[in-house]
Amino acid sequence: MIIEVLTTILFFITATFVCLGYGKLFANLFSIKIKISLGEIGIYGLFFLGFLSISLHFFFPINYFVTSFICLFGLYFFVAKKIDLFLIEKKNFLIFIFLIPTLILFEYHADYFWYHLPYVNITSENKIIFGLANLNDNLGYGHLWYDIITLFNLPIIQTKYLSIVSIVFLFFFLIYLKDEYLFHKENIVRIFILFSACLILLIYKNSKDYGSEIQVNLIYIICSLKIILFYNIENKVEKEFLIISIIILFFFSILIRTNSIIFFPLIFLFLVLNIKSFLYITKTKKLLIFFLICFTLIYLVKNLIISGCLSYPVYNTCFDFVDWGIGYEQAKLKFYHLSAQSKGYLVWLKNQNYISDNFDFYIYRDNLNFISPEKYINEENWIKHWWLYEYDVDRFLNIIYFFLLTYLITFVFSLKYGFKKKSVLKKKFFFLILFMLPIFSWLLLLPQTRYGGYGIIFSFFCMLTIILLEKFKRINFLPIYIIISLAFLNFEYKNIERILANLDLLNKDLNENFFEYPFMETNKIIINKNFNLEVTELSFGQKERLGEPLYCYDTKGLCSSTIRIKCINNIEIKNSFIYITPDKNKCSNLIDKFLWY
Repeated sequence: MIIEVLTTILFFITATFVCLGYGKLFANLFSIKIKISLGEIGIYGLFFLGFLSISLHFFFPINYFVTSFICLFGLYFFVAKKIDLFLIEKKNFLIFIFLIPTLILFEYHADYFWYHLPYVNITSENKIIFGLANLNDNLGYGHLWYDIITLFNLPIIQTKYLSIVSIVFLFFFLIYLKDEYLFHKENIVRIFILFSACLILLIYKNSKDYGSEIQVNLIYIICSLKIILFYNIENKVEKEFLIISIIILFFFSILIRTNSIIFFPLIFLFLVLNIKSFLYITKTKKLLIFFLICFTLIYLVKNLIISGCLSYPVYNTCFDFVDWGIGYEQAKLKFYHLSAQSKGYLVWLKNQNYISDNFDFYIYRDNLNFISPEKYINEENWIKHWWLYEYDVDRFLNIIYFFLLTYLITFVFSLKYGFKKKSVLKKKFFFLILFMLPIFSWLLLLPQTRYGGYGIIFSFFCMLTIILLEKFKRINFLPIYIIISLAFLNFEYKNIERILANLDLLNKDLNENFFEYPFMETNKIIINKNFNLEVTELSFGQKERLGEPLYCYDTKGLCSSTIRIKCINNIEIKNSFIYITPDKNKCSNLIDKFLWY
């Protein structure tokens, strides 16, 4: 147990140093000379690692040799550039100590054994695979985060600690907030930072919820903070860097999850308002712009190879003429189901008594009066149903309640200082407009809090609260400090509670999903030899219900479900690349009938 804890901490420190090394390299390559937070450098390091991973994967498997070389070079660059005494710096060290409980007996994300780990295993064993998504269409999403964590699949420890890289991202985020808080004295900046830390600590208490979801919310909050900083500083060089960093971070969020496009209205309007500076940057930072264009093209080619789409499951980006591709119809079916589900489709079916639980959907879809996901979105008043039934509405309202309560308490404590004569609301009204626009894109496209919604809802109501508080001649920060202290304590308490619960399970040898990988039941495994390459088939066991995912877990080689295998025509090797060719009609029919397989 002690060795396990020490290994976990050592991995965390190693990953942190590697990211900082590549972040510094990225800053040097693109002449970012302004002094920036080490937290931000670390995030740029993760961004640059994503570029390296997908670029190398066209030519090599991302095996132990590649990952070891990449990590050793990052550590070398960290040491060679003498990137401060990072953890020895007192405040960074305190954040590190604070996050240690998240590392101990950490748990895996719900989708980790479904497609996170299988993607890493396949990427580690093979060069990029043409039609990879035909094995499991979740592998075709193209999320850059899985390419990043693949680089930390190292000898001896292997894939066991990959989930910790998400905690490293949170570490960088908290360091960035700390640095900006200490550097800036403006109330609007400091309150936004305090509330940001408070929100994240209250929402993301358990690292198993991080996956590839926490990053986009954190990036949106950073972008929002940078926009606030932009209008509160005068230095032209710093303003230009803020624009550059917002562009990079927005681009990074899109690569991590395509649905980060919901952030577009904020970024677009901000750039339009500062069009002269933006155009100046495009002229003076040609190398950076060229890099971003190349990164975009490489990312799109990668997506096209693994799925036949530029951005699966956005069906308009899919090409039927690509032999190995998933195809337009299958992508459309998946797109509408995911979209409808985010807009209250399944909970509406339950409340209308069409189904009793999610698993009944597979029975209901054979009903003559079946209301398809596409029909639900196009013909039903889904906004009304979403508001009435969807669980995300409660999360949405909890953020509003949080700010309402905080404002009322701070209002009472600040009342003795009196009000300013000039209206602050009118002066800073455009901030509300900026942060309001993404609410509409979020609501219309993907109204789920975990995929960017937390950041969007938080930023708007946080800014509204700050503006209302700035009506006072002086703000009493005591209630805010008390609230964030309680958030810190709650974060630690929940993690310690989880550790104790997992320790109890560990003593009972019930340690799957947090200490050891689960094992597949041997009676569910079929080795398919009908193709030129062997494929591990997963069949339904006695415990499964139609609708439950079939997990490949830590299976090596190609792995798919028995249902999915039925629509694959061929798996072969051409010019050292694996090609998986589907029967598009069969596959679209199968995904229509058996969504998750």
